[in-house]
Amino acid sequence: MVEFVKINEDNYETVLRLKVTDEQNEGKFIAPNVRSIADAYLYREAGDVFPYAVQDGDKVVGFILLDEDEEEKELMIWRMMVDKDYQGQGYGRAIVEKVMEMFESDDRFDVLIADYVKGNDVMGKLLRSLGFEEQEFDEENNEHVMKFGKTDAE
Repeated sequence: MVEFVKINEDNYETVLRLKVTDEQNEGKFIAPNVRSIADAYLYREAGDVFPYAVQDGDKVVGFILLDEDEEEKELMIWRMMVDKDYQGQGYGRAIVEKVMEMFESDDRFDVLIADYVKGNDVMGKLLRSLGFEEQEFDEENNEHVMKFGKTDAE
């Protein structure tokens, strides 16, 4: 259903035009995509932060920023968003499930982390429904930190 495509000259402007709903924006549930792309650029030397356009066929429906920490054996969904025109169509779940599949098949990581801003109950409910467990509340960033561990089915 969805694929992650590197940010490039063909999709850059489209990714920048993606927007969340007014309510999500007012709640400051996610940083603007331009900020996320700038963050990825800032950490480019480390080679562990990856921004992607989320596509369904030819259309860009969202954005995701992944952060790999091989030393801690953690993969983190740093930021994720679905454009307001595509919300409620299963894309958020499909994005998280795709990251979970990547995580499960990558021996470098033992823990998948995702967090969400206080008040973003839709994201919290989605993460819990996929098996993430709340670990802590990060007061400094006003975020609930959720973790998902590998299954023992190997």
